[in-house]
Amino acid sequence: MKNSSKKKQVKQHTEMRGLILLFFSGFWGLSLLSYAGGSPSANLLGYLGHVTALVSLYLFGLSSYIFLAILGYAAYLYVINAVDKGIPYGKKTVVCFTVLMFSTSFLATILADTFPKKAPLFETNVYSEKITVKTPKLRIIERHNLGGVPAYYLYKDLPFLSVKELLSPSGAFLLFSSTFFVALMILTKTSLFDLAKGARFLIKSCYRQCKRALFSVRKPQRKKAPAKKPATKVAAKKAPAKFLSNPFAKRRKPTATPVETVSPLPSSLPYRYEIPSSLFLSDPKPIDQSSLTKDLQKQAKVLEKTLQNFHIEGKVGDIHCGPTITSFEVEPPVGVKVQKIKALENDIALSMEAKSVRILAPIPGKAVVGIEIPSSIPQEVSFKEMLDHYKSEKKTYHIPIMLGKTVVGEYVSADLTKTPHCLIAGATGSGKSVCINTLVMSILMNARPDQVKMLMIDPKKVELSQYSTLPHMIAPVISEPHGAYAALQWLVQEMQLRYEILKQLKLRNIHAFNKRKKQPEQESSFPVPIPEHMPFIVGIIDEFADLMMVSSSDLETPIARIAQMARAVGIHLILATQRPSREVITGIIKANFPTRIAFKVSNRVNSQIILDETGAESLLGNGDLLFNPPGTSNLVRAQGAYISDQDIYNVIEQITRQAPTNYLIESFDAMKKEEVDQQSGSDALYEKALEVVLSSKSASTTFLQRKLKIGYARAASLMDSLEENGVVGPQEGAKPRKVLKSHESYLIP
Repeated sequence: MKNSSKKKQVKQHTEMRGLILLFFSGFWGLSLLSYAGGSPSANLLGYLGHVTALVSLYLFGLSSYIFLAILGYAAYLYVINAVDKGIPYGKKTVVCFTVLMFSTSFLATILADTFPKKAPLFETNVYSEKITVKTPKLRIIERHNLGGVPAYYLYKDLPFLSVKELLSPSGAFLLFSSTFFVALMILTKTSLFDLAKGARFLIKSCYRQCKRALFSVRKPQRKKAPAKKPATKVAAKKAPAKFLSNPFAKRRKPTATPVETVSPLPSSLPYRYEIPSSLFLSDPKPIDQSSLTKDLQKQAKVLEKTLQNFHIEGKVGDIHCGPTITSFEVEPPVGVKVQKIKALENDIALSMEAKSVRILAPIPGKAVVGIEIPSSIPQEVSFKEMLDHYKSEKKTYHIPIMLGKTVVGEYVSADLTKTPHCLIAGATGSGKSVCINTLVMSILMNARPDQVKMLMIDPKKVELSQYSTLPHMIAPVISEPHGAYAALQWLVQEMQLRYEILKQLKLRNIHAFNKRKKQPEQESSFPVPIPEHMPFIVGIIDEFADLMMVSSSDLETPIARIAQMARAVGIHLILATQRPSREVITGIIKANFPTRIAFKVSNRVNSQIILDETGAESLLGNGDLLFNPPGTSNLVRAQGAYISDQDIYNVIEQITRQAPTNYLIESFDAMKKEEVDQQSGSDALYEKALEVVLSSKSASTTFLQRKLKIGYARAASLMDSLEENGVVGPQEGAKPRKVLKSHESYLIP
């Protein structure tokens, strides 16, 4: 009887211990799961639960859940009175458990430090702290201690003997992953093969569950497909071509679009196309900014002393340290003229030992004068950082173009659809070619081939040739002047066809067309084929001066027509030139390209041509630029983003793996000018212009403007056509052209 009563008492004590452990493990678990950073009221167990979770996460981080799991398991064994069967006691167990916790904390710390952009996923589940970093501008960095604060201190912050410096991240990961698996094998009394087998089983089961979920969602869509067969027949009669038009090639027979297809991509592209990730781009180079603050303070004192030597008591206020330019804001005293400070540009450059100095007098919106001086420690603007910043802000740009970083550290980006055309100028070595590559990569990293199409003209034959294999390309990169003429004529025809489509649907622009409610039966009755989706078209012309030297009359007119009218139908141009002279950037072209990007040019005249003001001649080169945004007159100085040739190759390779090249035009360079004129078709007013010239015996551009009531560009184009056909003679100054044929001898078709 005594033995039985003792056994009952031992059993009761064991169960009581189990209940107590179960209570503590439950309390601890609820505290951890409902931990919400700096808000104790959000915790399910109130302030006490918040403090419990805070202390646990501060010391151990995510390793707290391992300790919680073992405590819960021990409580379970106590409750069922199986302590002697399930809980192994002894020094060996304590040591292995300590090593397991220690290894887990360090592995979590290594992952948080190696992938800082993934750590915020656990922001609400770990202890986070804000650290102030002293740079020229104070920065606050948020650190997420996935492995606890002590582990992070030993791994990175411990002076001279930190684990990261002793072993490197790779070595530390190899060491602690080995100790983790050894401790886990000893505690669970299993082999590494058993652990791998269990992990494999877990992965397979998760894969099966995901596969079932996907198939269960798609099955109802496939069952409903037969009900839409009549719509397929209507679409088969007049299905949209793979692109909107092809004036220089015979149209292919349209194919019916399957009803089950839910992707807007054309049939020649894979439906599961993925935009390349920024992981294919290289990381920026680290910059040591330890001595930068002292240099800036020293330069500020030299600047104030220089102004005092010229009897200007100016004080330096804020200092903005950009990638390559440092901007000093000087507060001039009352009574000092701004032009007096601006006249000291060369003297300040001499005192500061700078290559060049740019003075903004005053800075727009501030009562200070800005003095921009080259930074003592130039930095590289990473295209990868710009891309990640753009995607994190979740902007809705239709055609994003990312340029660089301003003096104050702000990223410069714009939407090409709002630009709507861009003019780039800069001397050799100024960074113009890198800027073009950056603009192209901005499109490739944000738009699919069915969203944006590109047409490139490269007279140098080496700058843009690597993009020929992209599925975004309408045709291979054009390198011949007659090919450029053919491409521009094609763009004019495409623009006219798109306007005809909008006219039939009574829509105003491409955005309204792509958002319209599709009515296949009604759209099939129109005289022109109506596509399902209208992609944007970006035309890029490099070394525009070389083309204008060869045939300026052939290129200026179509460029002017496109620049004046093509914005509403989603066609945009980017022109680049090394020589921004008045012969290259004519008045017609300049008037229709409101957005300009100027790199370093040779003289003040070139700066005035491209920007309508001076300043570009004082730039440093190597990506230093002035940007004139659309709708404003204030220039923005920035350092252009840099992207390496290897990064471009990696992105192009990733894109071409997913989607093959699918040209609409086989080659513009292979066409002759006569074929282009014949296939593109003459102007609809050509016959009327011919009749007017032959009947009146007078021929001039202004005369055709007045008689036909058309614009100058179209009248000039008609006059060029009349000259090519031998109707009128060449232009002789301000005199009217000679009419070479009579009304009787020339048969009007």
